[in-house]
Amino acid sequence: MRRKDREVLGDENIAKIIEQCTTCHIAMVDGADAGMPYVIPMSFGYSLMDGVLELYFHCAHVGKKLDCIRKNPNVAFSMCVENRIEIHEDVYCKSGRFYASVVGQGKAEIVADSAEKCRGLSLLMDRQTAGAPHASGSAPSMHVPHKFEFTPAQAAAVTVFKITSTNFTGKAKAEK
Repeated sequence: MRRKDREVLGDENIAKIIEQCTTCHIAMVDGADAGMPYVIPMSFGYSLMDGVLELYFHCAHVGKKLDCIRKNPNVAFSMCVENRIEIHEDVYCKSGRFYASVVGQGKAEIVADSAEKCRGLSLLMDRQTAGAPHASGSAPSMHVPHKFEFTPAQAAAVTVFKITSTNFTGKAKAEK
């Protein structure tokens, strides 16, 4: 990383960035189109432990991304949270946005194991609903933690794939 002053180290600090992100962009090779890059934004769930990042996604049983993964499981990913922009009136080229990001490379695989599919879907729902209001019955919506559990039958309705990465970095331009 060229800007070592912006490097974010440690699983805990990188997880803090990931917790703020709602979309992960996945780049893969489109084998059907002369090896052209293909990038798609997706909702995700994750697990980060001992320097191993697992990103979970769900989709239909057929589609371009699955075709790409089957032909070449090597992928890259990027997620970012953008904050306030800082304008330098004296020299506009010094202007910039405060941000935090995680980027990396890994191997994508379609998850076949039913228990892992259920776990991946639970992580995805936990991540996507973090801080969101949950309504149950006629009770008013409140910000309440909710545990999402999936049955094998529910998991069978979708395809789950994951990216496993040990090659990722965190970077941030934080306000001082």
